[in-house]
Amino acid sequence: MSYGHIVAGPATLFTQSCSRIVEKPSFDVVVAGAGLGGACAALWLSVSNRVLLLSGTAPAASTVAAGLINPFAGRRVTPCWHADLAYKDLLDTLAHADASDTYDPCGILRTALDEAQSAKLRSLVLEHADSFTWLPPDEVHTRFPYVSAPFGAAITTGGVVNTPRMLEYTHGTIASRCTVVASDLVGWEDTGSGVTVALKSGPTLRASKLILALGAGYKSFPVLSALNLHCIKGQIVRVRTPESFSHSIPVSGYGYVVPLRDTLILGTTYEHSFQNDQPTKVGSKNILALTQQMVPCIKTADILNTAAGIRVGVPGTRLPMVGPLSGNVWVLTGLGSQGLLFGAHIGRNLVNWITNPEHVPNELRLQKKRRI
Repeated sequence: MSYGHIVAGPATLFTQSCSRIVEKPSFDVVVAGAGLGGACAALWLSVSNRVLLLSGTAPAASTVAAGLINPFAGRRVTPCWHADLAYKDLLDTLAHADASDTYDPCGILRTALDEAQSAKLRSLVLEHADSFTWLPPDEVHTRFPYVSAPFGAAITTGGVVNTPRMLEYTHGTIASRCTVVASDLVGWEDTGSGVTVALKSGPTLRASKLILALGAGYKSFPVLSALNLHCIKGQIVRVRTPESFSHSIPVSGYGYVVPLRDTLILGTTYEHSFQNDQPTKVGSKNILALTQQMVPCIKTADILNTAAGIRVGVPGTRLPMVGPLSGNVWVLTGLGSQGLLFGAHIGRNLVNWITNPEHVPNELRLQKKRRI
């Protein structure tokens, strides 16, 4: 048998009664956590299973994400893990959640930061002609006069998901066929034949499987703190769209600038040491200074608000972590800044992986922290 329990913390305010689950305290799967990972898992698992989703009350990092779908992210402009398949799984997940209209496949204008990156982008155009279109500096200036790209830019496959609305639609689809409760997990016991699940508010439940998609909440459970996970704070700044920003395509390079209706979402910070999950003036200042190098008109834009969230990553791999903690308890975490792509891909495959744990890719399997 294995078990976990939460470390004592502040009292939590619950917004939904647990009374509806008293009459049916047994489920095939309990999914703890309703961010991108948990929501995608519950969406696909609920096709053929009795699922309970614990939506909790702690804000997920995904609720403040810009929703940028960028299969070729990072300074090295390398394709993310299983990029083509993950992108297809994202589209299928959006359709399955009746949320396809939350995604704008507008592409991404990826500016080159120096000559070396310019050469890299041009080579990718040759290798991935269906995913890249190269624009020399003069063409960038003609088509996107508000963008500074002295080394050129490429338009890549991708776009923007309105993440809060996507999650709203996904939760709605899940709620139409299974149970969603705004309560937090406080502990569990794997009995071998199933799992006993304890909630902060409500009855003790029984399930065949428990999926822990807790995001930064994993730190509340000592058994999970032994895993090779690391929290990274990310901040965004929302500004009113300047009149000179006349196109709906997001811009990436020095951070990112993502149009959403009449605002721009600017990001992001990667803070490995932080005091809390609140946005800071220093973070905002850094984001504005960074993105202005790419889109100078941001300098005069009106700041509307700021937000921050805590991502969870896996040091060394920068890939998600998924697999059995014990026979009936699974961990789904470490989506980092690719929550939409990774969450959809894992959610789509989780039914198969739970049935056949040997099918979980080696690079995604659980790993513990190395002892120094």
